[in-house]
Amino acid sequence: MGQTQPARDPEVLEVLTNGLKPDLQAARRLAKRLYALDRFRKSDVAPHLSKNNDFSQMVAQEYLEHFNFSSMNIDQALRSCNPETLSTDDSIHTLTCAVMLLNTDLHGNVRTQTNPVCL
Repeated sequence: MGQTQPARDPEVLEVLTNGLKPDLQAARRLAKRLYALDRFRKSDVAPHLSKNNDFSQMVAQEYLEHFNFSSMNIDQALRSCNPETLSTDDSIHTLTCAVMLLNTDLHGNVRTQTNPVCL
């Protein structure tokens, strides 16, 4: 049947619908609510963070501020985010390969030949 629409912060909508420059306080409020799942489902988070506009980028940056992985290794940090998904060796291996490939792309060390880093 009909899907429930995600709750929307009236102040955030006003900023976006008026075409005004998105403000940091609205991004912080939305990020906090997304992190706490305050009137949002887990499935609502990614669409808010992945839009290609200034406001969504601000929200994504503020959302990440809610996490503290400073005392963890990468595998501990990833497991703490989603313990059900990362419960097998295969899932850890797949995710590790993806992180390695992204890191390589990010730092410009992309090889011209196909090199199977993860097999």
